[in-house]
Amino acid sequence: MKKSLMTILFMVIVTVLFISTLATVNEVSRERIAENLKLNNYKSILYAFDILPANIEEHDLGPASTTENIPYAESFITDRIESEIRELRLPVTAAQKDLLSGSFLSVSDSITIYTRTDSTGGIVSYGFPMRGKGLWGTISAFGVISADLQRMIGIDFTEQVETPGLGARITESEFKYFFRNLDLSGFFKSGRELAPVIMIKQKNRSNVEESTNELQAITGATQTVDGVLKMVNTDLRFYIALIQSNENAINKVKS
Repeated sequence: MKKSLMTILFMVIVTVLFISTLATVNEVSRERIAENLKLNNYKSILYAFDILPANIEEHDLGPASTTENIPYAESFITDRIESEIRELRLPVTAAQKDLLSGSFLSVSDSITIYTRTDSTGGIVSYGFPMRGKGLWGTISAFGVISADLQRMIGIDFTEQVETPGLGARITESEFKYFFRNLDLSGFFKSGRELAPVIMIKQKNRSNVEESTNELQAITGATQTVDGVLKMVNTDLRFYIALIQSNENAINKVKS
C-alpha cells in the first residue's frame, strides 16, 4: 500500500512539472508568435511604402520572391517604422461609406490610415488596409499612394487563401511590381467608361518605366485577379475621397 501511494505521489509530481513546463513554453511561444506577427505586418507596411533595406533593389529580386524573402533586419524594421511611419485616425462620413458599396472593407465612423513623412515632417505618402474577395476567400492587403494622390507607391498582400502556383502568385514580386507608380489619375476623371485601374494580359513595360493605369494579370487566376482589381478600384476611390475631405485635419497634423 505504501509503495502504491509513493507511485501515485511520484506521478502527481511528474504531471505537475510537465504541465508547468508546457505552460511556460506556451507562454514564451505565444509572446514570440505575437512579436513575429507584428514584425511581419511591419515588413508589409515597409514594402508597400517602398522602404527596402540598403543595397536591395526590387527589380533584382526573383519574380517569385515574396516579402518574406527580403532580408529585413529587425532593427531596420523598428527604426524605420518609428522614424517615418505615423498613424492617423480620420472620421468617415455616410457618403464616404457609400463609396464602399460591394467592398469587403469594414469601416465604422472612423478609420486609421498611415503616413510616411520625410526629414522635415512633410507627408510623402499614405498607406491603408484593403480587403477583397478572391476565388477561395478574403484577400487582405496594405496599399500606399503618393501624397498628391496621383500614383500608387506599392501594395503587399497580407492574407490570402488562393491556389498555390495560380492565384497565390499575387504575393510574388512579379505581380506586385506593376503597382509601383501605377497611374491613379482616372479616379479624378468623370464620365469614364472604363474603371480607373484596369487589368490586361500582357504588359511589355513596368509602370516604373512608363506609368499607366494598367496591371498585368496572372494566367489561370482570373477570379483572383478580378477580385484584386475590384478591391483596388473600390477601396482606392474611398481612401482618395477620405483623404481629400480631411485635408485640413491632415495639414494640422503636419504642422
